[in-house]
Amino acid sequence: MAKSTLNRKLNLVLSVETDVGTVHVHSVPIARATFEDNFLVISRTFTAVYTNGLGPVTGPRVAALLLKQEAQTLGIWERTQQSLMAEIYRLTNVIAPGDNGWETMPYDVARKRGVLDDDAASEVENCIVYFTCASSIHMKQELAVAMEGLNTLWSAQTTSSNVTEFSRSLPISTR
Repeated sequence: MAKSTLNRKLNLVLSVETDVGTVHVHSVPIARATFEDNFLVISRTFTAVYTNGLGPVTGPRVAALLLKQEAQTLGIWERTQQSLMAEIYRLTNVIAPGDNGWETMPYDVARKRGVLDDDAASEVENCIVYFTCASSIHMKQELAVAMEGLNTLWSAQTTSSNVTEFSRSLPISTR
């Protein structure tokens, strides 16, 4: 799949090497209403990425940590976990090789089943939080630059395909 310019309608796909082989993480941007409910912590996290000199290269490695730090500073970490993080998890699926080909499962299920170990889950979570902040805050013409770190260092892709369409586009695979 070719890299494409990110816009607010495109989804993020990360390929992650795990003990079960390469898995693909498909994440959809949050809805406008979710952004509006969480705009302050998202904005502060986004600002922290840049004011700390992290930018689009390092930001995807630490964005979830910065989100937690900013939410704790605001005294809203529990609320942020129950609203924003729960929504990010809901919008993220993992496509992993299974006994009968590719198996699609929610992010939380992949964690519980051990498809993503703690290290892989941390990397994925930081990336999808960065993606959430960048796709919520950046103007359309700035999004490609914001995603540069994910595309270059993480081999991330953007796609207009939903998770089912993306899964169908993958080569046949079994465990």
